[in-house]
Amino acid sequence: MPSQIELMPSSLFSSSSRFGALFLLMLIWLGLSLFIGLPPFADALFGLFHWGFALEVGFAFAVIALVQARRERVSGWLIHVFAAIGTFLLALRLADLTAQSVVNRSLNMFLDVSLLPALWDVAQSLIGRSLALGAVTGIIVLLVTFYALCVLALRRASGCLATSQARRGFAMICVAGIAVFAAQRTVFAEVPGWRPFGASASLVFRQQSEQLVDTIVRRAVFRADLATDAADDITPERLLVGLDDRDIIIVYIESYGVTALDEPQYANVILPRLDSMQEAAEDAGFAMKSGRMVGVSAGGQSWLNHASFTAGRFIDDQTLYALFLAERPRTLIHDFEMTGRRTVQIKPAITLPWPEGERLGYQATWEAAEMGYQGPNFYWGIVPDQFALDFFARTELEIADRPPLFASIALISSHAPWLPVPDVVGWDELGDGSVFERWTRNAPEAREVWRDQDSIRTQYALSVGHSIDAVAKFLRDRVADDALVVVLGDHQPAPLITGPDASRAVPVHVFSGDESVLAPFADLGFVSGILPEAAPAGGDAALSRMEDFRPFLLEAFSRDPEPPGLRAWR
Repeated sequence: MPSQIELMPSSLFSSSSRFGALFLLMLIWLGLSLFIGLPPFADALFGLFHWGFALEVGFAFAVIALVQARRERVSGWLIHVFAAIGTFLLALRLADLTAQSVVNRSLNMFLDVSLLPALWDVAQSLIGRSLALGAVTGIIVLLVTFYALCVLALRRASGCLATSQARRGFAMICVAGIAVFAAQRTVFAEVPGWRPFGASASLVFRQQSEQLVDTIVRRAVFRADLATDAADDITPERLLVGLDDRDIIIVYIESYGVTALDEPQYANVILPRLDSMQEAAEDAGFAMKSGRMVGVSAGGQSWLNHASFTAGRFIDDQTLYALFLAERPRTLIHDFEMTGRRTVQIKPAITLPWPEGERLGYQATWEAAEMGYQGPNFYWGIVPDQFALDFFARTELEIADRPPLFASIALISSHAPWLPVPDVVGWDELGDGSVFERWTRNAPEAREVWRDQDSIRTQYALSVGHSIDAVAKFLRDRVADDALVVVLGDHQPAPLITGPDASRAVPVHVFSGDESVLAPFADLGFVSGILPEAAPAGGDAALSRMEDFRPFLLEAFSRDPEPPGLRAWR
């Protein structure tokens, strides 16, 4: 009897110790899960759905428990392997979070590596070089620190699993966790709510593997698609003859998406500017139609939308774009060159060597260094929109005895960080651009504005409004009303501006002094006036897409030429 009494405290202590070890093990599991189970959106960090147990961590613990059961110790190399895998998964989650926040899509490792230089440029313009370097250093330090913490945590977990009783307890937890996870994926699959167990980190890895296979397949399909073209059955004498010899001018407004029209916070600034644009265009003799078209990207990668628009093909990733440049298929650029037009592109944002530009097929490419701009830099946008438009007018549009033009102008003033925002001035005030100095003297630093989301959104609306004002003045003062001018957004802004799950549509405004030229645009869903119709109930699926523009233009304006006598009579 005394011996039984003496054993009772020891038994209680053993039970308590086992419970404490399992409790500590669960805390370590949860802590590591918070890192490798990062959500894809920043606003979900530490929200309800972030708190859960990652099965990847549980798997590592299970392997450690099995090794200890057989060998009574865990080799250091196994701890480091699991720590390296955990760090890799964290890096994947951070990259996916960045992709979702910047370009409103999930990570594609195979493609997005090539975008790192552009991401670095954007980061420098938003927060400055020193802070951008600090951010990169911080990420590296985070990953290294996490690796070290993983090693320590896994060693501590190994200690918690040192006894057979603890391993049996952990085995029961694993069985329960697997059962709950299976129920989540089957019985409760359609029921919204918190999930206590998940494997989202492994899911991201699986998605990357699937995307690699999908990218390779899509590349093969795209290459096969290049064998046919929308203009194959159109003879040279019929090609775009309905547009006569008028100038065709495409103007892309950076980050001008339908959010600017649909969200009251932005619409209060943008809609009055559009009303002024309509008034300016009408004063110059233009009629107009407007609509919505769905872009292939959001938050960036303007070149994908430009390529889709002119090529009439769905080009939504860097691999397809590289293939497009390599194969050089026929595009609107070649179509209009065949009609005798001079083809030019105005690229005020290009400041580095750009050999890809030559592959697009334009007869002339004007970059920032060739525009004579001596004013201040506007963060990302080196050359302000009005100066770029003036350069185009002086260099190409207002030249005597010239051929008709097909011109693509990619404006940049409304690119993030959306400041400073200048006024539109008289054309004779532009000079070499020094006039813009006055708007940079007391302008806030980008890093100051970007500390507050409301300030960012205010600057977004103001910068897009400025670009619209610049284009309106250009239409009124510098463009003949016999031209066909297409003004459109290149893509929606980042989710920071649009919010999650936003449409990818952009506004498109078409101007011409000849209403018969505008009439066919009704087939794209365009309506008269400066404002497109409201977003359809069917969402983006009910709208035309950017790649539909070229096939539409070829079909609508390629016809048998009129006899010279009939044309003269008209």
